[in-house]
Amino acid sequence: MLIWSNVVIHVQGVKIISLQWMLLLIIMGYYLLGTKWGIFYSLISLLFMLSYFALFGRNAMTTVSAVDANSFGFITVFSFNFLLIMYVQYHFFSAFNLTIKRLNEKQAEEKSLNEKLTAAIIIAEQSTKAKSYFLSTISHELRTPLNGVIGMTDVLLLDNPREDQMENLGMLKFSANNLLSLINDVLDINKIESGKITMEKTPFLIYQLVNSIYAGFKLKANEKNLSFTLKIDENLKDIAVIGDPTRLTQILVNLIDNALKFTSVGNVYIIVSFKENEEDKIKLYFRISDTGIGIPQDKQELIFESFSQASSSTTRKYGGTGLGLAIVKNLLELHQSKITTRSKVGEGTSFEFEINYKLHNLEINTNETTDYKNNNEMDISNLNILVAEDNQMNILLMRKLLAKWDIKPDFAANGSEAVEAFKAKNYDLILMDIHMPLMDGYEATAIIRADENKNKAEVPIIALTASVALDVRNKIAEAGINDFVSKPFNPEELRGKLEEIASRK
Repeated sequence: MLIWSNVVIHVQGVKIISLQWMLLLIIMGYYLLGTKWGIFYSLISLLFMLSYFALFGRNAMTTVSAVDANSFGFITVFSFNFLLIMYVQYHFFSAFNLTIKRLNEKQAEEKSLNEKLTAAIIIAEQSTKAKSYFLSTISHELRTPLNGVIGMTDVLLLDNPREDQMENLGMLKFSANNLLSLINDVLDINKIESGKITMEKTPFLIYQLVNSIYAGFKLKANEKNLSFTLKIDENLKDIAVIGDPTRLTQILVNLIDNALKFTSVGNVYIIVSFKENEEDKIKLYFRISDTGIGIPQDKQELIFESFSQASSSTTRKYGGTGLGLAIVKNLLELHQSKITTRSKVGEGTSFEFEINYKLHNLEINTNETTDYKNNNEMDISNLNILVAEDNQMNILLMRKLLAKWDIKPDFAANGSEAVEAFKAKNYDLILMDIHMPLMDGYEATAIIRADENKNKAEVPIIALTASVALDVRNKIAEAGINDFVSKPFNPEELRGKLEEIASRK
């Protein structure tokens, strides 16, 4: 209204004082009323001014006379211009400084959070390493006495015991193997949860693998008077696939063992067939079903969780850690597969899954077998063997076991003694424990491999260890160790490896 009265009525022209009033109104409109009202008053002020210029052109602009300059209105507006500039600058720099302050605070807070996050990551990594080290150590400590129990049982079984002794030794070995299985389950679930399991890609025969597993459980089924049936498609007999036979074995062993464990009367079936067979791949279908106790509907998801079973009474009656199905589920996920459960309480349970494999074109000897007993006739008594071992029980076990095969080994109590023995004598094989005092198996192997005599430095070295650290295979390969046998080991498995070296010799 003031600008309109100045332009049209009172002054009848556009003077500097009018422009100053317009500047005051526009800026104060923004600062006092906000953005929307600031725009509104800016447009109205400009509209009056631009309209007058449009009507009268250059004649609309008049000068400021001495009288105008001395007027109260001019002085007031002129003073308000300076006050406005001071206010705007104060407001701007206050806001600017506040913004800078807050940015600095945010940067300091972000730096503090980053430092805390880094510390948390370091703690988490240390915790993971500590957990891995603990499991490696505790597994070594648990497996070492188990190796003595199972190993000495095997030695006694080789002594043609009486029938009553055979029964007692069989019970002892079964209990020790059961304890070993529980330890392995805990370690396997730790590997899976740590994401440290890598899937192998090796060729194998599905038909042969499944039949071997079936044969391994036949005795247990007979002991419980159960009908134990394998139905496998005969067309799979000569089909080789590329995959991880160890992980598939784990899956099937856990499922079959559960089926036999929870079935008192009736049948256990293993069904293997293929659903799709293309030029370079095949989809295999597996089903393990039983007529056991069954699983309640509301518990069928729970059983796949770690350390979980359908009920506490199941644990008390049947035992187990509750890890078997959790391992199965995780291993199938690594195969990009899922398990399906069909079960009714009191009627039985069926587990089904499918796995895609790539077909293998190379021929595999179908007569291959992991049972080394067929080749026991080979004479291995002429092997010169050095055993590097610090545990007295394991030394006694190895002495007795190798004596059964007419082998008289040399012994070294640590890695340093093993290196000295290697330098003093030629050996066909070194059985090297990994964890030893003074010098461990890795360091001793590295020194042996670096020997000036290149032919002697290539002596076969097999690691005999109770350690199951997550990176043990990588460390063994890096150290130059040829092979690996985990304690407690199967004597026939070790004999098979000795026979390979004897045949090369």
